[in-house]
Amino acid sequence: MSELRKIPNVGKQTEQDLTAMGYTTIDSLRGKKAEELYEEECRLRGCILDRCQLYLYRAVEYYVNTEIPDPQKYKWWFWKDDFYLPSPCGARCVECPRFPSDCAGCREIKGRVFWTQYLNQDCCAVYDCCVNEKGWENCRNCEELPCSRFTSDPTLSDEENEAGLKKLLENLKREASR
Repeated sequence: MSELRKIPNVGKQTEQDLTAMGYTTIDSLRGKKAEELYEEECRLRGCILDRCQLYLYRAVEYYVNTEIPDPQKYKWWFWKDDFYLPSPCGARCVECPRFPSDCAGCREIKGRVFWTQYLNQDCCAVYDCCVNEKGWENCRNCEELPCSRFTSDPTLSDEENEAGLKKLLENLKREASR
């Protein structure tokens, strides 16, 4: 048994596959993207694997590339598309510090995030417009992006809000190019 088995979700078969692909240590996996590992394994096996293997590799990527990974996020099913792909506003639920302990993710809670109570709203305005009104997965194709529904967090500085909005827009842009 190699050190690869210390990585959450890596069992005997995944350890063998990683080794066959040339990854023999945790350090050898640092910087690798889940999609790259998934595609490498598909080539190795000569077929398209179930997406669950991609989700497992997303969890592996998180574990090996995060300085202090949150043990609650080790479960491979938290890396499914519902939590990994950008939510309507561009946030990735799995990257949020409130996920999964305090929030089940925007799609699961249907935009009823904790902070809407402070704005006297039942639902996030971005989610409401994007999903409930337009029937979209996210705002990536919206001509008004970013619109006034993208509000600033009053607990953050202007610089932090600007950086946060930039990250959301980058996530949506990456999603649009897929």
